[in-house]
Amino acid sequence: DLPPGCAAVCNVSISVQRLGVEAAVRGDDHLLRQAMMMDPLVGAVCTTPEIDQMVDEMLVAQAKWLPQYKRAIAAARRRLRRGRSIKTRAYKGAARRRVKTVAEMAGHKQKARRSAAAADKAAEDRKRAVKGIRR
Repeated sequence: DLPPGCAAVCNVSISVQRLGVEAAVRGDDHLLRQAMMMDPLVGAVCTTPEIDQMVDEMLVAQAKWLPQYKRAIAAARRRLRRGRSIKTRAYKGAARRRVKTVAEMAGHKQKARRSAAAADKAAEDRKRAVKGIRR
């Protein structure tokens, strides 16, 4: 058995995968879009319109392997032909922030440590525990 926290993370992924399988079996692009929206990694970096466009692009690109999505692919082609696509952003990384170099991170090491120490909610408990041991 997994610890509850790990199991929760795994259960989300399992549910998303099951929804994706159900979408594929049925050829249901609405279920496919829901699965994509519920995926924690996709949801972390894409808006709903971006996910819709991504699904359309993926269905069209892989159409020959997805006969069960025939109607959805035809509709996706029509939407993509309209030319109202969302442009790809010029950034890297899931947080949509500029990726720092190793040298930049090393330069901010002390600031990061102070910030982490300030956010450490268990620091006082550890100090009390150490004092209790020394008595």
